[in-house]
Amino acid sequence: MDPSALSEIPVFEGLHFHRLEELSGWLKRQTHAPGAVILSEGDPPNGLYVLSKGTVEVIKGAEPHAVCLAELQGPSVFGEIGLLTHAPRTATIRARTTVTTGWLDREHFDALLAEDNVTALHFAVNLGRISAQRLIAALEKIAVLADLDLSTKGLPAPFRAAIQELHAFCGHSAHRG
Repeated sequence: MDPSALSEIPVFEGLHFHRLEELSGWLKRQTHAPGAVILSEGDPPNGLYVLSKGTVEVIKGAEPHAVCLAELQGPSVFGEIGLLTHAPRTATIRARTTVTTGWLDREHFDALLAEDNVTALHFAVNLGRISAQRLIAALEKIAVLADLDLSTKGLPAPFRAAIQELHAFCGHSAHRG
């Protein structure tokens, strides 16, 4: 990927041009057609994707009950949880449009971190910041959902059960209103 294009992506913020050049050499360019599944929930983490162009959906759960949690537009990143924690994929990512990504192999990245590679360390700090921002946004959504009124009789049982669980998680009474 072009180092000057990387500088426009938030995860590369603050990196000097020579670090961007180094990082660009680690990324393998990939193109995904609309509808293509780029990674699947539950899969082992293989790396991080830098979304340079296009739009992807973040999907949780299996069909027919899958839920689109978010849409990401380039420039962005996804797969950072697996890269940083080695945990299985927490969601499925599917291309909505033609998507161009740069893929960073997890094993290569881990080796660079083990060598105390400064570029990899700076990149990891930026990934941590982005992860924290996404966590804050998710917590704000949870707070809104936790304030939903359980007395709404029109909700299907699974939604009522999920709201009760959310209320319990947030320390609210399960029988409000």
